[in-house]
Amino acid sequence: MNEISYLNITRLKNISNYETGSAYLDIEEREFILHFPNKRMNSILDAGTDELIILYQRASPRAPRYLTHLVRPLDNELIEENARENFRFGRLVEVVSFPNQFNIPFSESPLSAIDLRNRGWGNAELLSNLFPQSALNTAQAQFWRLFQPFVSNNLRSSSKHDHTFLNDELNLDFETVEGKELYRKHRVRERDSSLSREKKNQALRNGNLKCEVCNFSFQAKYGQDYIECHHLIPIHLGERVTRLEDLALVCSNCHRMLHRRINDSYLSISELKQLIEKTTRR
Repeated sequence: MNEISYLNITRLKNISNYETGSAYLDIEEREFILHFPNKRMNSILDAGTDELIILYQRASPRAPRYLTHLVRPLDNELIEENARENFRFGRLVEVVSFPNQFNIPFSESPLSAIDLRNRGWGNAELLSNLFPQSALNTAQAQFWRLFQPFVSNNLRSSSKHDHTFLNDELNLDFETVEGKELYRKHRVRERDSSLSREKKNQALRNGNLKCEVCNFSFQAKYGQDYIECHHLIPIHLGERVTRLEDLALVCSNCHRMLHRRINDSYLSISELKQLIEKTTRR
């Protein structure tokens, strides 16, 4: 989606994190995983990649509501993480507008006239379910004017189809044919965790359980037989036979860097090695 307008603003989602006092306000990158309650899992992919979702929240349970983000989904991948027990599933989104603080109160938005009591949505609710058709376009235009001062000037088109953020260590319950797509009401990428385990066991037998990028050893540092497994061939390419040589063993730091977009692309094992060598020589 190269051009956006107020008509793309179609959904509203409540977010919260009462443990920290705010949700997604500490983000540094324009892409992040927007989490949904487990019970809303089947609605995660309802929004299209041409839709913009308003995120709103309270800083504490009784504080006023604020509009804090305008985001759009980047792809149609369901992502599972285990960091929060009741919010294990999410979707990769891109920030379109980010006020960064509580700068857009509910009271100054079209939502001030909407009764949201007992409506703690965890899904992305359609604005057309909140506003009559005769008032919808006016409300969308008002939302756009509120968010426009905070719109990024460096938006990129929907190109997030070439990589996956799924981590083998976080998805051990997906044990099926490697790369197969499973369609129910959502789509996930399945991974065969047994292959990852065999890769690690092979390194243990050979006495070589260390990062293939930086040589860090969890055994030497912590006395733990631990390492993470990285797919050299992106899993999104579809169903295929994956061999042990198609996997690399890496430490947690290098794994995160391999999954981080740098200069609009993702580094290979050799490229990350070169980057480490370059920074070490400085």
